[in-house]
Amino acid sequence: MVEPIWTVNETQAWRDAAMGRNDCDRLDSEEWDGPVRQYFGFWNGDDWASNFHPAPFVVDWGDTDGSATKLQFECSEQWFIFRKAWRFHDQTAMDAVMQPGLEPRQYKAIGRGVKGFDVVVWDRESSGYMFEALMFKFTQNPELAKQLTDTGDQVLVECSPFDTIWGAGLGKQTKDGRADDRWKDSCNWRGKNKLGFLLMDVRDILNAGATPFDFQYRPFIELIPQLDRPANKLYKWIYPEFHQEGVIPLSWCDYGPAVDQWWDLIYETPGWEDFHAVLEDSGIDPWKTLESGNYAQLNAKQVQALMTWLTRRERSDEGTIGESLENGWLLNLLKRLRGIGGDVEQDR
Repeated sequence: MVEPIWTVNETQAWRDAAMGRNDCDRLDSEEWDGPVRQYFGFWNGDDWASNFHPAPFVVDWGDTDGSATKLQFECSEQWFIFRKAWRFHDQTAMDAVMQPGLEPRQYKAIGRGVKGFDVVVWDRESSGYMFEALMFKFTQNPELAKQLTDTGDQVLVECSPFDTIWGAGLGKQTKDGRADDRWKDSCNWRGKNKLGFLLMDVRDILNAGATPFDFQYRPFIELIPQLDRPANKLYKWIYPEFHQEGVIPLSWCDYGPAVDQWWDLIYETPGWEDFHAVLEDSGIDPWKTLESGNYAQLNAKQVQALMTWLTRRERSDEGTIGESLENGWLLNLLKRLRGIGGDVEQDR
């Protein structure tokens, strides 16, 4: 299990490492031919997974003057609305949501009245605030954390018939009270189920019991022994044996299991989609950096961005993966990750 988290900065480290691992695209790729996992549905405050369920936690809230104040929250919904009011600079709403004795539905009502609200900004940022709420809730309430991890690998679904953003847009019953099992197949969903997927992200964190760095990058580092061998053991070119007059036969590169595993990890690890911005903001020229062999100044995000860049070039038929194996670029990038991990461990 993960140690209790008390600050927004601590949640940020986990947000970078884990948020977004589970989503509709990943589930669709698993279940293109129908459900392969069990589904676990929840909705109202009686369900432990609901944001309305009692789950007290404390946050060391950083004030604008640099000091910290311990704030007590009664459930994850209260934190979520507090952050909404904070984001749009509505101090009145921030004070209102911190009043003692309120019910979760009253927090929600305060949230609907936040002044200065911008739907575009909120759509872009709200998942991060919800993730914070869930990390505080489950790391500070061990009994709830156990209930979450006890769901195994089930797909978690907020069965709200009214919410098509955080929920699946389907309930467990029809309007006339009959059981409705359509929520047990994501093909039927009318909503994005963002809350369910974020809960699955938090479940992955709790099950891993690792640091944010290890959670995000350890699977890459563990590939080093498999990739530390001659390139001809890692891939080979396939040349068609048949020939047809007027047709140029196409050859292709067949990569071994270690390279395939590395490739899959690239797109399973949060942050890959930011690779272009990371390289651009860092002033990194991918070719020059890779060819230099000097990776000592790279941070983990930059290493991840370079590895992602290699796969994107390969998808554009540039053939850079084979070259990176021949020249040891990929192996040395992974070794740089290992070195960063050692530095992180020493600083703990």
